[in-house]
Amino acid sequence: MKFSNSFSLILLFALILFTSLPTNASEHLQEIVRANDLYSEKNYTKSAQAYESLIDKGVHNGYLYYNLGNTYIRMGKTGPAVLNYIRARKWIPRDENLEANLKFAIQQTQDKIELPPQGTLGTLFFWVNDFNLSELINIAMILNMVFWAALALWMCFRIAPLKIARNALLGFLLLSLFSIGVKLINKSDLDLGVVLAKRVEVKSGRADDAVTLFQLHEGALVKISDSHENWLEVRLNDEQKGWVPKTAIGT
Repeated sequence: MKFSNSFSLILLFALILFTSLPTNASEHLQEIVRANDLYSEKNYTKSAQAYESLIDKGVHNGYLYYNLGNTYIRMGKTGPAVLNYIRARKWIPRDENLEANLKFAIQQTQDKIELPPQGTLGTLFFWVNDFNLSELINIAMILNMVFWAALALWMCFRIAPLKIARNALLGFLLLSLFSIGVKLINKSDLDLGVVLAKRVEVKSGRADDAVTLFQLHEGALVKISDSHENWLEVRLNDEQKGWVPKTAIGT
């Protein structure tokens, strides 16, 4: 398990955030350095508060969530740790340290519920899991521009290599558009939540006096299938599902 706090990671984290912030970048950069320093000093409570403050100010970045997850796991708070690792995966899906730390955090939970398996589309379009949505959109935009450039050249010169390039680029462009669709479908079909309460009773209905079907504990991963006022319908599988208060689940 690797709780990366090396200078290289801090610098990478800071640079990525710095380049993604249109305003108040200098102020946010100072807060990042302060939060990292607090983590290095093992002042995890204040470090977590500093990271959370950045998120409240609208700073969203995979390394921010990753560092916050590391901070919470050091504090023994498995629920917030798992939640922030899950959030980080949406931004940095190829990070091996993140995957290792998420698996470690899940093993620290009482229920030890693993990440749900990929569906059929996720299996067929396996590369989609290695890219976040913004990356897939950027790839599609680049392919689109290159395709139209190749098409224009082919219309001018009508030579075989340009025709081959045009057809290949069209195929890759269509594949990239399908990949975006698969990513969006997977996001809508798999709305993950994490239990933040120490223990929560899963009820048969949206009422405190409804029958308790089973219990879940801090850090448990659930699929959110419905929402109604102050209640969420969660499920582990087709048989195990029920209602919990919204306040008990982080998304």
